[in-house]
Amino acid sequence: MQVHYISFSAHADSAQTSAFLEELNPPNIILVHGEANEMGRLKQKLMTQFADRNTKILTPKNCQSVEMYFNSQKMAKTIGKLAEKTPEVGETVSGLLVKKGFTYQIMAPEDLHVFSQLTTTNVTQRITIPYSGAFNVISHRLKQIYE
Repeated sequence: MQVHYISFSAHADSAQTSAFLEELNPPNIILVHGEANEMGRLKQKLMTQFADRNTKILTPKNCQSVEMYFNSQKMAKTIGKLAEKTPEVGETVSGLLVKKGFTYQIMAPEDLHVFSQLTTTNVTQRITIPYSGAFNVISHRLKQIYE
């Protein structure tokens, strides 16, 4: 989430605030400063002004929490080798999901260095388990059998 803060110098009246908000057309308006009755009037005016839009207008009391929900779809663009063939409906596309800023891209691992500054690597791991006892006895007995 990004929070944009704009500081007003001096005071803005109802008309100035309405014009400013009309220009911004924000999805949420939270009125937090002013006398309660005046904020109530401004809220009613803004509700009428933004009635044809899905704008939420809140006037919380001091220290009252405000919750806002944002519904947004995330979209990823397929690039590189994965974009050479259009997948059939229901077909699975497998690749690396890379986020850069606010964009998402899906690419084949071998295309990672072409479309980003990222690289891949392989990690090989060997597990060693210390064990003593039966192996020494068995190998000693096998040695006796074959001698």
